[in-house]
Amino acid sequence: MIKTCSIRVSALTRKYYIGFGAARSTSEYKTFAGALRAATNKGYVVDSTVDPMIEFAKNDKRTKIVENLMSGRLVRIPVNTPECSDPSTETYWSS
Repeated sequence: MIKTCSIRVSALTRKYYIGFGAARSTSEYKTFAGALRAATNKGYVVDSTVDPMIEFAKNDKRTKIVENLMSGRLVRIPVNTPECSDPSTETYWSS
């Protein structure tokens, strides 16, 4: 059986960790290369070999236009905006 994992970044510490579906490893790594090396040494096949911080930085400046659910106005928000902060979703307006 092939064991797969993904390399993710902690939003609070900005350190990398190995993710297994909903679970995560307890070890944190300073660099993407360090986390990738640790995962392959443990026998895991990594889903993506692209650094998630580079992908985030690439999309950080890009914006999209969405329609505000309550007012109907068009609003420009960053591409990386989570659903809870997106005024075009019900999650944003629910309490």
